[in-house]
Amino acid sequence: MLVQCLGYVVSELILSTFFFLCGWPVVRLFTLGRYPTHSRPDGSRVDTYVCCVGLAVFCLLLLALCSQF
Repeated sequence: MLVQCLGYVVSELILSTFFFLCGWPVVRLFTLGRYPTHSRPDGSRVDTYVCCVGLAVFCLLLLALCSQF
């Protein structure tokens, strides 16, 4: 029970919010401000896509900071 609660906190509250906030400005830039219409994740399919973009942006920034390009 405790491990399940801890896993939920880490995955949903920390990682989803972090990657959403990383991907949100990029998606807004590429869609010229149309999508997503909200600035906080609510669990929809659009939020999942924004989190995936945020993960990709984070990985690219990490690679650039480590001089791996």
